[in-house]
Amino acid sequence: MILLTLFNLFLLLHVSKATDCVKRTYSGDTFVCVCDAKQCDTLNVEDKIEPNVVHIYDTDQKSSRLEKSETPVDSIKAKSYSSNQFVLNVDTSDLKQKILGFGGCFTDGAVININTLSEDLVKQFMNDYFSKTGLQYNIGRVPIGGSDSSVRAYSLDDTEFDFDLSHFALAEEDTKYRLPMLKLAQQINPEFRAFGSAWSAPAWMKVNHALNGAGGLIWTPGDVYYKLWAKYYVKYLNAYLNEGFKFWGLTTENEPAEGFRQGYAWNALAMTPEEIRDFVKLDLGPALVAAGWGKENLTLMINDDNTNDIESYSSVLLNDAEAAKYVSGIAYHWYSRNYPSSYQILSKVHDQYPNYFLFSSEAGEFGVASQFLGTWNRAEDYAIDILEGLQHWSTGWTDWALAVNTAGGPNWAKNWVDATIVINATAQEYYKNPMYYVLAHFTKFLPIGSTRVGCSVENAPANVHTTSFITPDNKLVLILINTNNDHVDLTINGFAKVAVATTLKPRSIRNMVIAL
Repeated sequence: MILLTLFNLFLLLHVSKATDCVKRTYSGDTFVCVCDAKQCDTLNVEDKIEPNVVHIYDTDQKSSRLEKSETPVDSIKAKSYSSNQFVLNVDTSDLKQKILGFGGCFTDGAVININTLSEDLVKQFMNDYFSKTGLQYNIGRVPIGGSDSSVRAYSLDDTEFDFDLSHFALAEEDTKYRLPMLKLAQQINPEFRAFGSAWSAPAWMKVNHALNGAGGLIWTPGDVYYKLWAKYYVKYLNAYLNEGFKFWGLTTENEPAEGFRQGYAWNALAMTPEEIRDFVKLDLGPALVAAGWGKENLTLMINDDNTNDIESYSSVLLNDAEAAKYVSGIAYHWYSRNYPSSYQILSKVHDQYPNYFLFSSEAGEFGVASQFLGTWNRAEDYAIDILEGLQHWSTGWTDWALAVNTAGGPNWAKNWVDATIVINATAQEYYKNPMYYVLAHFTKFLPIGSTRVGCSVENAPANVHTTSFITPDNKLVLILINTNNDHVDLTINGFAKVAVATTLKPRSIRNMVIAL
């Protein structure tokens, strides 16, 4: 207890507080940070760390938002601990997967919402996501055609029986809104890259002749409609390329299992694992290669659906060598997650197919956004999902819509959702939810190429989550989550040359960073 008290006193003398957050409390159990044309907080993380100095960053439910403190290792050196002490053991020699990136989705609704802000606020908003003083996002997801987060239901070729796709064209949502945003993101962060996901084929290609509801493509893989669907993807990639933006990746489609649900409310396309396997093998893969979008030019991911589907879709496709040769990774969503079993499935899939990366391609919270402003447990949901995914071989994480309005839209299917940032166009301001600051603990500390290293726990209390990474510039990063209502003390071995002690605040996330 004496050690803990001295440690806390030391930190109080070396704390950098995030005083530029303009706090506002709504119905949630904590606050949002308000941004307008006059003021907006920034996220600042030190690049340089002196030897034997620990940089600590805290975000908690009550007050802190990426609050920085620093202390010499000697000041937090642990004394001997009892056999029932919570201990974290870090093994920097046990190298695991590398990070691909973190980001969010440029839905129609998001880019339309962003454009309701003034020109200066648009730039500020984009900096908050993509710049060094923001989240430093380096991944974007792009819907190919419409999704539920659109103002209308549409595809990029709604002309009946257009078998040469001569009427294919990018929508206004692409040319007026999304492309300028993607280019701005890339200008702000040169490491930024994007992948596309289609919700549905044009209605005239589907057995139910509708964008939504239950229905797959007419006929079977290898036949005309599957060939057309593959050609549709190629035309999309080329159309964006002609507009000056090159895609990094593509998924086979968004949530293929949902297309089998009768009465499904928004855009969907049913495909069984066997149909996707044959589509990739007979149609999509060859079409991409023929158009110059082979593996060396485009990263193709399969599944792009919930973890409860990931085993069946992955095994059927990746056990087929002709289909698997076109594939680089396996994307998954969080909606069916159940801790810890859903994350154990990720490890199982990795063990079966270690040559294909795992990547979280969609996650988000439901509900009218204004009813959840400043809700802490949503930040914890994000933090746990990201951390446990990383601990089970995921290489990154993608948020759902970059922005929604206060109603949680626009959304033609009335599937209202929450977002990390909520825009109030009438007031010309936007609100950074607690999720924003929790995301920073990953996005700003784990750049592309960071490598997870082994860590194990002894006597860990419930509701504590840990992970550890080495960055490309040789920093060791610990990320520690405590969702308990009480503080948690722990001793850490392998982080520094000596064992160190730290205390996690209640309902908090802490990063500890040291130069190796």
